[in-house]
Amino acid sequence: MRMKLPTKLLGKFGEWWAEWFYRLRGYIVVAKNARSTYGEIDLVLRRGRTLVIAEVKTRQSRTAGEGVDAVTRHKRDRLIRLGHRFAANHPDTQLRYDIISNFWTGWRFVVSHYADAFQPLVDAQRPWVLRG
Repeated sequence: MRMKLPTKLLGKFGEWWAEWFYRLRGYIVVAKNARSTYGEIDLVLRRGRTLVIAEVKTRQSRTAGEGVDAVTRHKRDRLIRLGHRFAANHPDTQLRYDIISNFWTGWRFVVSHYADAFQPLVDAQRPWVLRG
């Protein structure tokens, strides 16, 4: 029988799992759930000169859709604004926007990492581009 987790607990586990996914790859956690007037960044990480703004989406199963699909244009725009504000306090870094899409199988998490998932463009009509 498949174990279903309460939504809030599922989200916390998903963020914890994403944090360790990055830590095991040599990233340093700069901030978790960093908030400002524009919203919240799930994870801010650093490795070398790269500052990563990571959005974590966790689902009970794949039937709910991929978490990456839940990161809308509005959310991307907000993350870009948040990232630029956060980077202002971290000179000499390059920003990268990642999406971590987790899903719970009932016994374990499966993690999909979308590195450099989107980035700001100069064109104000299209402030982001989804890669891949």
